[in-house]
Amino acid sequence: MKRPEYYLLPVVTVAALAVIYVACDPVSPAFFLHCPFRRLTGLDCPGCGSQRAFHALLHGEVARAADYNLLLVVSLPFLPVYTYYRLRTATGDTRRWQLPSYRYTPHVIFGLVAGFWLLRNLPVYPFTYLAS
Repeated sequence: MKRPEYYLLPVVTVAALAVIYVACDPVSPAFFLHCPFRRLTGLDCPGCGSQRAFHALLHGEVARAADYNLLLVVSLPFLPVYTYYRLRTATGDTRRWQLPSYRYTPHVIFGLVAGFWLLRNLPVYPFTYLAS
C-alpha cells in the first residue's frame, strides 16, 4: 500500500497551479504553453482555451470560462467527486458508497470529447460559439 503522503501530491500540484493561474493571465504572452495542434492545423482541440477558462474560473467568471472552453466548465464539477472516490478506494475505505462503474463509460466519455472536438470546429452557427 502506498503511503498517505503520496496522495497529497496531486492536491499540492493543483494548489500550486491555481496560485500561478490566479497571478498570471494566460491571455497575455507569458510562459504558458500554446496548443501544438492549433499551431499546426489552425483548428481547436478539445482542450483549447482550458488555460484561459481555468484562469477565468479562479476569478469567478463562469460565463467567460464557458466561452473559452465549455467542455471544461461542464466536466469540472465531476472532478472532486471522482477524486474523492479514488482517494477512498486507494486507502481501502469503501464501506459507505461506491462510484458506479459502467462498461461503456470510457466509450461515452471519448464520444463526448470527440463530438465536442468536431462541433467546435464547424464554421456554422450555433457551433461557432464553441470555438475558443
